[in-house]
Amino acid sequence: MKKLRRFALMGMAVCMMTVSVTGCGKTKYKADSGFFYSSDKGHTYGDGTKEYAIGETVYMKVKYHVTTNTEKEKKVKVVLTIPNVENVDAKYMDGQVITPNYDAANNVTTYEFTANASEESKEQECVVQFVPNAVGSVKMTLVYDDNLDSSYDKQSTLEFVEKTEETTEASSEE
Repeated sequence: MKKLRRFALMGMAVCMMTVSVTGCGKTKYKADSGFFYSSDKGHTYGDGTKEYAIGETVYMKVKYHVTTNTEKEKKVKVVLTIPNVENVDAKYMDGQVITPNYDAANNVTTYEFTANASEESKEQECVVQFVPNAVGSVKMTLVYDDNLDSSYDKQSTLEFVEKTEETTEASSEE
């Protein structure tokens, strides 16, 4: 009887250690991201929004950071969607070029990123330059894959306006 009791206690201890080490087997993700814009051709960035004239280059920095409850690094797909723009340039901060996907039928440009997620992951960022090609309010979205809840997805809205003498003078002063 003592051997059976000892065996049962050892079995329970092993089970509890396995559960505590694996964290119940479910990886949990968290994300933080933001859109930042430059009014001085990419020298400095802020989180305020402004109007851009058709034909004026927009400099936008996108930052994203994904963490998990595990030490092992996971990959998370992130998609940036920008409607009504002409792609100029998109790069990671290390200079690596990001290739856009342009859907001519819907006039939408998308960029796909891979976020490295772990307990100690670092914030990642890229800079996108584009030229608005239609007047209106444009809602850009940053959407994470199904690993993350949709509440972590981000949106930013810019106003694109007709070019006037004022906007031409303001952009030449920058």
